[in-house]
Formats: sequence, structure tokens, C-alpha cells
Amino acid sequence: KMSKAIIVTGASRGIGRATTLQLLQHFDSNVIAVARSNQDLNDLKSHAENVLGMKGRLETITGDITEEHIVEEVVKKCVERWGRIDGIIANAGTLDPMGNFADINLQEWKRGRIITVSTGVASFAHQSWAPYCTSKAALHMLTKCIAVEEPDIVSVSILPGVVDTTMQANIRENGLKAQMKQTDHQKYIDLHESKKLVHPDDPGRVLAALVVGGATQEMSGESYRYNDSKLAHLLNNK
Repeated sequence: KMSKAIIVTGASRGIGRATTLQLLQHFDSNVIAVARSNQDLNDLKSHAENVLGMKGRLETITGDITEEHIVEEVVKKCVERWGRIDGIIANAGTLDPMGNFADINLQEWKRGRIITVSTGVASFAHQSWAPYCTSKAALHMLTKCIAVEEPDIVSVSILPGVVDTTMQANIRENGLKAQMKQTDHQKYIDLHESKKLVHPDDPGRVLAALVVGGATQEMSGESYRYNDSKLAHLLNNK
């Protein structure tokens, strides 16, 4: 069968990187990885080619996908390289590009899947996190709107839990300076010290399984925790 062609945003680190590697290794996919950090993307590509032996399966684009021309470049590259777009993992922290992706009027993109990476703070507020909380809450609603407006596109939102990423390290290091509440800050330190942070591969595997076909029409517009029992069947054979 034909390999899938998948776009992953925020692909250079954390969940995005883990998802990209899962797609390449376990889900027979070709990937366009997009992120702002050129260095991290180069590391990812060299790992894919030299460690995993996946030459020609991963293309990278450095840029900020809140800029429309970057979205256009990503789409063009995917379609030129593999003839279509089967799905998008929207993992970058912000909102704007999702609308841009949903607006793509390409034959090559109908019946695709958009899987957004959401967060618990989409529904409860954290002091000093207003931009992050509001953009994630909006992303959450956008997932529902795409499901209604674009019935051919399956749109699902996944909450990955508190994942062991550079963002978490940054919260532990700088949270109090950034006016976080002491109790909130301590909660993240405790999760880290008690080794309760989620490994990026765990949500990464679920995201990969969903975007290549596991996300069905009935799921469109819904959000799930990455370890929801309703998703367990996706991982049984991986």
C-alpha cells in the first residue's frame, strides 16, 4: 500500500519530534517536518537518515507557520513531493495556521485528517499563562468548527498530559520569575521529581496512529486524553 504523506508542525522537539519519528518508524509515512529551529530540524533529519536509515522519507522546512507563506510552502512541498496530503499534526503552540490549513482548497487534501495537540489548560486558567491558555482553548474550539464546516476532514484534538519536554524544563526554571503561582509551579516540580511526567513517545505514538487512519469520522470534533481507553485499540499492534 502507498505510504502516507503527513505534515507535522512544531516538529523539532518534544511531542512533535517524537510523533515524526513514530510516523517514520512504525506507520510507514513520509513526513514534512516544520519548526522554527533550523538546528533542531537538521538534527532530526540526520537522525532519521543516518540512525534510522530513512533517506528520502523526511523533508524539513524551517519557518513560523503563523506566516501564511510558510503554510503555502509546506503544502506545496508535500504535494510536489508525494502527490497529496493525508494528514496534519498541529503541534505548534499557536492557533493561526490551523485555519490556513483548513482553507486549503486542494483535491489532494480532501478526506485528510487534522490532529491537534491540545492541553488541560485549554479549560482551566493558570496565572501568567493567558496567551497560551487562550490559544489552546481556541484551538480546541477550532477542532470542533472544522469538523462542522469541513465534513470531509476528520478533525480530532488530543490532550497529551504533562509531557517531559523543554517547555516543562522552562516552567520549572522560570515559572516563578514569570509570576506563576507558587502552588502551580510546585505541582510541576513535583511531577518531575516523582518521575510522573509523560514520555513524549507515548502521546507521539497515539498522534501518529490517529493521523494515518485511526481517527474516524465519528471522532471528528472530539477531544481525547492520549491514554483514553477509547484509543487503546490503535496501539495494540504497534
